[in-house]
Amino acid sequence: MSFKTLTGAFAAAALLAACAQTPPPPPPRPAPVPVAAPTPPTGDGRVAAVRFEPGSQALTPMARAGLSPLLERLSANPRALVTITSYSDRTDLATARARANAVRSALTEQGVAARRIRVVNAGMMTNAETDVVQVQLR
Repeated sequence: MSFKTLTGAFAAAALLAACAQTPPPPPPRPAPVPVAAPTPPTGDGRVAAVRFEPGSQALTPMARAGLSPLLERLSANPRALVTITSYSDRTDLATARARANAVRSALTEQGVAARRIRVVNAGMMTNAETDVVQVQLR
């Protein structure tokens, strides 16, 4: 037998042996990493609508009374945060800001820490009532 024939036979045998083997199974998938449970929300998402008289920046007694349930919730949960959102039309952005600040002042006067309050002046929104300031617990 010649060297070429012998080499060809070994190559063919090696090729047949390689084809006859089944590929190894894929490695098992790693176990999912346990994820810590999310921290419970500090607020309950409650939203209060504080209504102002048209053109006015002062809280009415009724509006102050409407803040009472939120104040109770805030005192029960000291980690809860507050977002105050005001809306305006094109001509009265200053009034919208003053209304949001009036609500913030009313909350801080009742003992809510200023660092827990965030004021958002949302500007114009379709169908938004410009005489209403929203207060949300988060």
